[in-house]
Amino acid sequence: MQLFSSVAYAQLPEEIQWKHLVKTYTADSTQLVLSLNGKPLQGKYKIPLDEKSFALYDINKGMITGEAFWYTNGGNLECKLHYRRGVRDGLKENYEGSGQIWLRQEYKGGRQNGISEMYNGGKLVNKSEYKDGKKHGLFLTYAGDRLSTESSYENNQRNGVSKTYGPDGQVITETNYVDDLKSGLSISYMMGKKNMESTFKNDKKHGISRMYKPDGTLLFESYFVMGQKVTKAEFEKYEDN
Repeated sequence: MQLFSSVAYAQLPEEIQWKHLVKTYTADSTQLVLSLNGKPLQGKYKIPLDEKSFALYDINKGMITGEAFWYTNGGNLECKLHYRRGVRDGLKENYEGSGQIWLRQEYKGGRQNGISEMYNGGKLVNKSEYKDGKKHGLFLTYAGDRLSTESSYENNQRNGVSKTYGPDGQVITETNYVDDLKSGLSISYMMGKKNMESTFKNDKKHGISRMYKPDGTLLFESYFVMGQKVTKAEFEKYEDN
C-alpha cells in the first residue's frame, strides 16, 4: 500500500503543521473547524503526525471530510479512517507493516461507537463494544481460535458476570462485578466441576468461602469479613450486629 497509488491524492497536497492551526470545536465536540491566519482550510493537506509519519486530509470549509489516510514516511499505509464535520465518523482501520489489519474501530460524531476489534497476525485477539467513547457491552478476548475471557461493561466498568475459559472451552472462573469491583459470588471450576466459591463485597472477600472435593462434597469452609479471615464465631457475631 503505497502513498501515491491513491487517485484521491494525485494532486500534491499542501503541507502544514498541526500545531499552527486554530481548532474550533462545537460545545458537544461533534464538529471541528481548522483555520490558519483567520481562514478555514480548503483543499488537500499533508500534516505530519510525528517524525516518522504523516496524514493526508481532504478539508472542506475547515472540516476534514470523507476518507483520510495516515502513512509512514516510507509510504506504507498505517491507517485509513473516515471523517464527517471534521471529526471521526465511520470505520477506522490500522495496518501492520505487512498490510494486515491490526485494529478496527467504529466512530460516530468523534467518539467510539460500535465494535472495536484487535488482531495479531490476522487473528482476532479481542473484541469490544463502545457507546459514546466508553466500553459498553460485551468484551471478549481470544487465545488462538478459542474464546478466552468474556465480560460485560457499562460506562467503561465491568458489570455483571465475567468468565474465563480453558482450552477445552469449559468455564474456569465466573466472577460477578459491580462498577468494576468484585461483588457477589465468584466460582472456580476444575474439569467442569465446581471446586471453589467465594463471596465478595467491594472487591474484598466477605462471607463464606468453600472448597469442594472432585465428587462435589464439601472439603472445608473459611469465613471473611471485608477481606480479613475470621473464625466462624467471629463471622456470625459480625452478621448479627
